Amino acid sequence: MVLDVAWDSLKANAKIIVWPRKKQDYDNQLWMYDHGYLINKNSGLVLDVAGGILETDKQMIQYRRKMLEDAHNQRWYYREDGFIYPQVDPNLVLDIRGNWTKPGTVVLLYERKYSDNENQLWDLIPDNNDDESSASILLREEEDGDDDYSFSTSSYAL
Repeated sequence: MVLDVAWDSLKANAKIIVWPRKKQDYDNQLWMYDHGYLINKNSGLVLDVAGGILETDKQMIQYRRKMLEDAHNQRWYYREDGFIYPQVDPNLVLDIRGNWTKPGTVVLLYERKYSDNENQLWDLIPDNNDDESSASILLREEEDGDDDYSFSTSSYAL
C-alpha cells in the first residue's frame, strides 16, 4: 500500500489514503520533496494536516502550499527507521487508521508508537519511470528489499 490522493483528486482538502501501488496512471501516488514539503505530482498540492492543528488523530489531506513561516503543518521529515513526521513535532507521525491495510483507509497524524508500529513505518521507493525523480511512499511491511532511502530534492511516491 502507498500514500494516495483519494479519487485522483486535484482539489484542496482531498483525503490522503492508502491504496495498492498502481502500474499506470499513478501520478496521484507520486510525491516530490522540496524544502520539507511533500508535493503530490498529480495535483501539485502538498501533504497537510486537516485544520492545520498538529494533534493526534487528525486526517491527512492535500492543500495549497503555504509560506514557510505558516507551514508548520505542511513540512515533513523522514527518519531512516521509517517514520514520517512534522518537522516541528517528531512525536506525531503518519499513521494508518486502526492499523488496517484495507484499500481506502485514511492516513492520520498520530502519536509515535515504540512497538507494534507497522502502520506507522514507510519506505521511499524511487519511480524509475519519472524524469522528475518522483517516488512512492510504501507501507514498510510490504517492502521486499533492505534499502534505506532519505528525502532529497527528488520526487517520491509516499
